[in-house]
Amino acid sequence: MSRLTDAVVLSQQIVVTATEEAYRAGHAELDLDHLLVALTAVGGPAGEVLRSLGATVDRTRAAVAQVHADRLARAGVPAPAAQPRDLPRGGGGLPWSPRADRVLTAGRWEMPSADDRPILRALVRDPSGFVAEALAVLDLDPDRVVAAADAWAPAPTTPSGELVSPDPRPWRTVTRTGWVPAAPADVWSLVTDPARRTAWDPWYASVEEREDGVLVATLVGEQQGAKPVRAGFERQEVVPVAREEGRLVEWELRRPDRPGGAPVQRLAVALTASGDGTRVDLTVRWLRRGGWRAVVGTLVRPVAGLLWGQMLLAKHAAIARALR
Repeated sequence: MSRLTDAVVLSQQIVVTATEEAYRAGHAELDLDHLLVALTAVGGPAGEVLRSLGATVDRTRAAVAQVHADRLARAGVPAPAAQPRDLPRGGGGLPWSPRADRVLTAGRWEMPSADDRPILRALVRDPSGFVAEALAVLDLDPDRVVAAADAWAPAPTTPSGELVSPDPRPWRTVTRTGWVPAAPADVWSLVTDPARRTAWDPWYASVEEREDGVLVATLVGEQQGAKPVRAGFERQEVVPVAREEGRLVEWELRRPDRPGGAPVQRLAVALTASGDGTRVDLTVRWLRRGGWRAVVGTLVRPVAGLLWGQMLLAKHAAIARALR
């Protein structure tokens, strides 16, 4: 991916994670606390800085909850019990508070690449003092956090092997990379367990495993609040084609009910230990088609790549959400 694409992907991951945190807390808008927790939960430089200082996802969640309770207590208002809400299908966008919007906008304009440290600096320096109070609960001084962010140096994690299984055919390929705050063994257990498939693959309403190991999935439709599914697309067979225990798993996706068959598609998940979490590379690939379909495919390739990329980002967000 290009530097610009990397920056856009990281920005999307931050917004999606902040939204999930707001729903987890039962809040009606996205604020500084959700943004701070989101930075600790994604794989950008800001998260590496915060976690290196002891600000893990769980500790940061507890710290912002403590600040909310302390501020209410000073105002003589009892802290209400958290009322988590389910994240709606499609993400359930929430409005940003003015101060969070100001911080995020300022930080984004300073992101020349996949570097979210400008957002962290803006959070620490926000005049409301909320983030400074949360850092104090974590026994962190704001100046120390900024200094650590300034001193950060990239230590990129390269995949420990190939992202897909060997196959010489002329594939079209889209890959998206993310970071999950969980050990590789935990991520592997999630993505390879048929009973947990719907927890991380948002396109499936149900999954059943046949005796031959093939998964038969029913796609989400109107009953699950999604768009109607076209005839012949209601079911999908998920056929294992490669497995490198603990590191790589790949499936071929088939549509058994579609007249005339369908293009060959594959989905691969590759895992690499990265710091106190896991780098997750998701790859979708499909075979090029001949004739007039090849001409149409060439014309729509940029749009198709964008759509596949968004699909992979949604899967990655679901994997991270299931393990946070």
